[in-house]
Amino acid sequence: MQMIAAKLLPLTGFAFLLGHVVYGEHSPLRMFLMRIFARYIEVPLLHLVYLACVGRLKFLSKFFLTRWLIMYPIAYPFGHYGDTGRPVPTAQLLEMIDSLEGPIAVGPCRCRMGHRACGHPLETDIVIRTGTQVWLDAFPYAYRTIGKDEARAIVSECASQGMFHMVFLHCLVAGAMNEYVICNCCTDGCVPYILNRSLGQDIYPLVAGAWEATVDADACERCGNCVEVCPFSARVLYDSGPRVLECFGCGLCASNCRGGASVMERRSS
Repeated sequence: MQMIAAKLLPLTGFAFLLGHVVYGEHSPLRMFLMRIFARYIEVPLLHLVYLACVGRLKFLSKFFLTRWLIMYPIAYPFGHYGDTGRPVPTAQLLEMIDSLEGPIAVGPCRCRMGHRACGHPLETDIVIRTGTQVWLDAFPYAYRTIGKDEARAIVSECASQGMFHMVFLHCLVAGAMNEYVICNCCTDGCVPYILNRSLGQDIYPLVAGAWEATVDADACERCGNCVEVCPFSARVLYDSGPRVLECFGCGLCASNCRGGASVMERRSS
């Protein structure tokens, strides 16, 4: 055992060093990896994953061997260390947009570009921070610079259509949470969401947001709207009243609560 540990120690040290070289928001290596991802990997990968999870190739996720190949060599490392999303309620996202510094751009949703199987609005991919220049450079014909007012209008319009929002994070190593894009998501078209629901939180994790739902049982009208709209199956309605399960913090329950019983509060930890 000691011999094995001794052999693994240099690899562990190398991985630790690499993580700290890559994780910085303005790290040249991270920016290089983001450019490669944006230009050559993102859309083909999203398309393939969509087909394998819910599309015409979904038989691949049913057989043991092909499911294993999707889960561990691809989905697990990508979700844990590469790229994943964090839900944000509409009101808090609008505040975040107001606080952003630097240019913002918008272009076509990468998921919907990949599978072309969703009828929701296409120009909803709002790149921010380090993501802005990367996507403008990679796709100058598809992305355009916008102001905060237009970004807010896009988010509000998507919310009015029952969509939920996620801020995506790139290069999740050494505790980094590098935000680079605001995605306006739907349950039938968002590939990371579909991947999370198909393979599970352990394989492809989404990051719980800073806000979570709470419910006042006395004010609840038992309409069931919260259960119907929750994309994460985090609400149940018993005879004794409503209950919040593992809330990811998208805020759809609060915005669709008829009696105002559901509200979003900042997560305690």
